[in-house]
Amino acid sequence: MSTSIKDSGDCDACESQAATEAAPLYNRPGQPALAYRIGTHSRFFQRMLARLPREFLPDGEFAGTRPLAALSTRGTEDLSIAMLDAWATAADVLTFYQERIANEGFLRTATERRSVLELARQLGYELKPGVAASTYLVFTVETAPGAPSRVQVPVGVQVLSIPGQDARPQTFETTEALEARAEWNLLRVPRTQAQPLMRGEDTLYLRGLQPGIQPGDALLLVGEERESQPGSEQWDLRWVKTVKQVSNPKEPELNHTVVTWEPGLGSESPRMDPADHPRAFVLRLRGNLFGYNAPSFKAMPDEVKQRYNPDYRPGDARFTQWPQFENTTAVQGIVDLDREYPTLVHGSWVALWKSRYLELYRITDIQPWAREDFTMTAKVTRLTFDTNEHLSYFPLRSTVVLAQSEELPIGEMPRTDAVQGDSIELDRAVAGLEPKHVLLIEGRTLVDGQSGEWLRQVVALDRAEALPDGRTRLVLQEPLAAPLARDTVLIHGNVAPSTHGETVREVLGGGDGSRTHQRFVLRKPPLTYVAAPTDTGGESTLELRVNGVLWKEVPTLFGQDERAEVYMVRLQDDGAVVVTFGDGVSGARLPTGQENITAVYRSGIGPEGEVDSGQLALLKVRPLGIREVNNPLPATGAAAPESRDEARDNAPASVLTLRRVVSLQDYEDFASTFAGIGKAQAADLTNGERILVHVTVAAHNGEPVEPGTQLHESLEEALRAHHDPVRQFALSSYERIHFAVEARLRLDARYLPEDVLARAEAALREAFSFERRQFAQAVSGAEVIRVLQDVPGVVMVDLERLHPTTPFIPEQKLFSVIRARGARWERTLLRPAQLLLLDPSLQGERRGVTLVHDLEVSP
Repeated sequence: MSTSIKDSGDCDACESQAATEAAPLYNRPGQPALAYRIGTHSRFFQRMLARLPREFLPDGEFAGTRPLAALSTRGTEDLSIAMLDAWATAADVLTFYQERIANEGFLRTATERRSVLELARQLGYELKPGVAASTYLVFTVETAPGAPSRVQVPVGVQVLSIPGQDARPQTFETTEALEARAEWNLLRVPRTQAQPLMRGEDTLYLRGLQPGIQPGDALLLVGEERESQPGSEQWDLRWVKTVKQVSNPKEPELNHTVVTWEPGLGSESPRMDPADHPRAFVLRLRGNLFGYNAPSFKAMPDEVKQRYNPDYRPGDARFTQWPQFENTTAVQGIVDLDREYPTLVHGSWVALWKSRYLELYRITDIQPWAREDFTMTAKVTRLTFDTNEHLSYFPLRSTVVLAQSEELPIGEMPRTDAVQGDSIELDRAVAGLEPKHVLLIEGRTLVDGQSGEWLRQVVALDRAEALPDGRTRLVLQEPLAAPLARDTVLIHGNVAPSTHGETVREVLGGGDGSRTHQRFVLRKPPLTYVAAPTDTGGESTLELRVNGVLWKEVPTLFGQDERAEVYMVRLQDDGAVVVTFGDGVSGARLPTGQENITAVYRSGIGPEGEVDSGQLALLKVRPLGIREVNNPLPATGAAAPESRDEARDNAPASVLTLRRVVSLQDYEDFASTFAGIGKAQAADLTNGERILVHVTVAAHNGEPVEPGTQLHESLEEALRAHHDPVRQFALSSYERIHFAVEARLRLDARYLPEDVLARAEAALREAFSFERRQFAQAVSGAEVIRVLQDVPGVVMVDLERLHPTTPFIPEQKLFSVIRARGARWERTLLRPAQLLLLDPSLQGERRGVTLVHDLEVSP
């Protein structure tokens, strides 16, 4: 034994006042970790050194003596002290792991996923395996001659995505069978409507582009009334004021010509209404009656006057006109035009115009005629009309003949009303649409008469009704989410739901009746779970058969009958999927057999399946008659396997409702623990007539949970199955609004300014991100300043602007507080809760964060 470096017989170590016992442990509530160690190496070592001189022998020859009191050395090179050092090291290691084990025994403090998994299982809670993304596929049936007009699309048709950069193609499969028809490829709403050509109307829409009508032309509108009754006055002739041709290159069938005139249709004196269903004609010819250019009788020499009128006497003022200069054939319904007009045809219309007086006639006979009269000789056109009514009113000189009627195709006027509500009229008759048929409707929304964002909505058909005009009206099970601009509406009729994941068929192995709890591992994880109205929001796609018989999956084998053909599935911490069978007491054992355990399941899950719209376009095997496939809607609703931290919060919440959703907190807990849901908030709302529970939700990745998606439908159905049937509830996706920040910072001169500014912007975006904010949570200037002030290198913050960008406020202002609203009634509309986030845009006038520095402060 070595000696002390001191020569004195006194031992300073023996007089050490170090505690010989460990201090009692105390853990304050709410801490993220337990303090469970009774000491560390240094404390253990010091306590053992302090107890050396105090240790005595309890019995034997030297009972009551303190043999180590004389040990004066405390150097670790001494073997006795070295042994204590070794034991202190062992105690340090043991207590370290003891503390780790103690922390792993509590849900709040556990750090390993396996610990959280096993603790959650004590509550009957399994870590969620995630859920597959889902979307709707739109199939287009081939329309080429000879192609089948109806195609059966079975369950399981696989469609691959076109991957983006650094991404892999994802496989989606249809989950419901579909009978696709060519006539359902694209359904349209009527873009035009019949023109109300009533009294006062001054506009006519002609079908197609009509270059043959010009301003100043005579336009005739005449119907069956005048055609069947020659004396009818129900017709109108107007002079064309303007002509406008409207061309639509993408849809030539919508080309039309707009013609206007003055005054409007109808007559006040005498009062006469326009024709009920008129036809339109342009009168292209303007002519005259024979004799309009005859020389003046008064200017003729007396011998000429006497030759044409034997009763004439020179100087007799009574004879001022040619004899029979009036239309003598008018009583026979006959007129002679001033020359030959070969373009006039039988049955066409002729209007005679004198000053403001018009009459309409229809040609019943046309004869070429030679006429000599009034000192003139000419070949004329003799017309016989369907009536002689008022024909004598038209003198030869002042009458204008409007003829050569050419019919114009009357079209329909454009419809500009919005498509909205739960009733949609199609532009044609469509057969075969049955109730519950799925449709995908898209178009641009209308907000205060202005075009808004593009909306795509999946709806189910309630019924299809045949209309008297030969069209079909669709009545939907739910109304459209917003009014749509009619000229943008498209309706896809060949729609099938699909989910992420590829079908796998494999033989797991053979059963052994002598073994209990036989286990098998799926060879191609991850196992696909799809959104379903279950307690957890997911449902396994695994189908397992033993000797060809389908066995049932159960949450746990505990409590199962000894002959129950069941199994349970467990997801290991490494992602492996293990199938476990019973032991003959809790669940039946597997029967002995060679490769008699087979499985069919789908592989693929999580956010990688959330492909964008238009990416699902590659059919692995093209069904005969299908031309193409697409996904107008992006795939949504996916969720990754539950993480440790998520399970730490969700596991206790799962036992709060006990499958009964009664209170507001129950609604929030149930929705927030549903697979694919990231946030939920419930509120009691009343509009004075009824009270309901409104649940606002957001997907786990911050995306909206749109009506019609599988996630929305599954959550709504699950809530309906578990909630208090006495209460009404409504489920909506949240409303996202944004704000922007502009601040001037003073920085510590020791830091690089660009690094500080980058950290400051990152801090703001983290503090006001989807993960950190709650529904209806306001943002204050003080909160923004606190976040910036906590960034290393920031000395002072001058907040210059804080303002909403939804809706955008051009004149940026400094708001002390920007508020977000909770769920509410707005008149008759039910509005969801708002989530106020920092504007994600980084460019232009709507830049979300603007940070500058004007002064660096030296330390």
